[in-house]
Amino acid sequence: MTSEPSSQSDGAPLDTVSPDDMARRLRLALDVSKIGVFDADLETGHVTRDAVLMQIFGYDALPDEDAGDLLEKTLHPDDREQTWATINAGIASGEPFFNAFRIIRPDGEVRYIRSRSVTFQDDNGHKRLLGANWDVTEDIMLQQSLEQARALSETRYKALEGAWREIERRALHDQLTGLANRHALLHWLDSLPTLPDDTCPSRAILHIDLNRFKEINDTLGHRAGDAAIIYVAGLLEGLRHQDEWLARIGGDEFALMLSVGKRSGNAAVIAEDIIRVLEEPIPCEGHLCRCGVSIGLAHTSDAVDGRQALINAAIALSYAKAQKGSRAMVFTAELENRNRAIKQTADDILRGLENDAFIPFYQLQFDAKTLEVCGVETLARWQHPEHGILAPDRFLKIAEDIDVMWRIDRLLAEKASADFLRWRGEGLQVPRMSMNVSARRLLDPQLLAPFPTKNLPKGTFVFEMLESIFLDALDGEMSRAIDRIRKAGIAIEIDDFGTGHASVLGLTTLHPKRLKIDRALIAPLTRGERHRRLIAAIIEMGHALDIEIVAEGVETQAQIDLLRTMGCDVLQGYALARPMSAQNLAVFLQTRAVAVADAALRTESSPPAAE
Repeated sequence: MTSEPSSQSDGAPLDTVSPDDMARRLRLALDVSKIGVFDADLETGHVTRDAVLMQIFGYDALPDEDAGDLLEKTLHPDDREQTWATINAGIASGEPFFNAFRIIRPDGEVRYIRSRSVTFQDDNGHKRLLGANWDVTEDIMLQQSLEQARALSETRYKALEGAWREIERRALHDQLTGLANRHALLHWLDSLPTLPDDTCPSRAILHIDLNRFKEINDTLGHRAGDAAIIYVAGLLEGLRHQDEWLARIGGDEFALMLSVGKRSGNAAVIAEDIIRVLEEPIPCEGHLCRCGVSIGLAHTSDAVDGRQALINAAIALSYAKAQKGSRAMVFTAELENRNRAIKQTADDILRGLENDAFIPFYQLQFDAKTLEVCGVETLARWQHPEHGILAPDRFLKIAEDIDVMWRIDRLLAEKASADFLRWRGEGLQVPRMSMNVSARRLLDPQLLAPFPTKNLPKGTFVFEMLESIFLDALDGEMSRAIDRIRKAGIAIEIDDFGTGHASVLGLTTLHPKRLKIDRALIAPLTRGERHRRLIAAIIEMGHALDIEIVAEGVETQAQIDLLRTMGCDVLQGYALARPMSAQNLAVFLQTRAVAVADAALRTESSPPAAE
């Protein structure tokens, strides 16, 4: 007997499911998916909506039947025309169609709706529209958020890309002139290909430095200085060929890399053209200034890459700047050797400081009337491990260039003060000690630290001013420094008088204790009346200002005799005593004291002269 199909709907084959069960299942599926359904009679305009659809549209979750005005009431104004056009087109075609639109719920919330609809004819012959709506607002919002995030990311990426390009531009360009900077030039030099021997020298590089540019900044201000730099950059840009590099590599320094061939071959001529152009007046904020220029010139080759050529040009520039006026100098092997020697000396100086190799030497000074010792000048010496005792002319300039002369001065001051105290403790008669001090050193707050002035007579220590040119215009800071020195009991002398620019007004302002006539004026003293009158005038001027006169560089007895006759107060030079170490000076003074004592004893024991 054939079994009857089960009346249960769950799990039953589709052909055995009753219409009611099918409707229930469809309803459950729609509820789970939150899809709302509507059924519109296009003949009568009557619309039936289920509870889900009403909920989607923001109304009570109850089925609704009306005349079809719900969509019209809630449809977003901006979407109304397109939505109805899509519906009308779908009805007219008789094919299933898709629609998308926004609605505005009664509470004002905007929701995004998607719809699928189809037309059919019912049993009464009426044309009907059946459709399903679902809310896709969350999906749209997510999509919009993702789109906004993407747009924001793209915007930030573009901003970062722009910032990076700006950073890169700033890193490779001078901000004032817009030219390439040193970093960009070095990067380009590193990229130059190595060329075979038969093409060398391949390129010429000019290292250009403005002379006296600091004076523009100091006198007219930095705005004028900037204007001058911009103007010079424009002039150099006009001299550059299209395939050549021009860079600003320092405050007032430029580098021009010439192209291979004729331009590099004529580098010296181009350098002279640059000098001629830059010697013309430069407009600076309403003023016309003259700078002049120094140029160092070097070439690349198979053995000299771009970076080394730039270094070589800098070496040539340093020698060009040492000359007077505008000048171009070509790098040579001789310059390289000299520069290597300078570097070696600089290294040796630093090593000498570490090894305590700088020592004081002393040259005695004598009272011109009695020829008794009245003082001693401290002189710097370098006890070099290979070359022996070196005078300042072998190291002073380089020590100043590497900014260690102040360390040498301080070291010598400490040693000289200790020697002076030891001599006095041993009963040796050295009334005073002098030391050379630059104007820059006067401002050093530690200048007075090594000198034990507290328990010694005033004027026992003396500072000799090496740069009397600065004394014509004593500013507040310098005046305060000199006051501190005098309050410490240290006297001031003017050194090298007659070769600098110190004026009589400067002497009356500073009122030094002594004035030392430069050896260059003492040397020709015995050659004629003109030189003697000059020295006599300086001595007379000094005495008129209550300033004692010291003559240095006294090398002959004839000079001694003349200076004593003229009224000079103190004599110093090889004719009386050479510079010597502290130990030798002690021996000298002891020997001299014994000789003086012996002479006095002989005088006392000799019989009286016959009348």
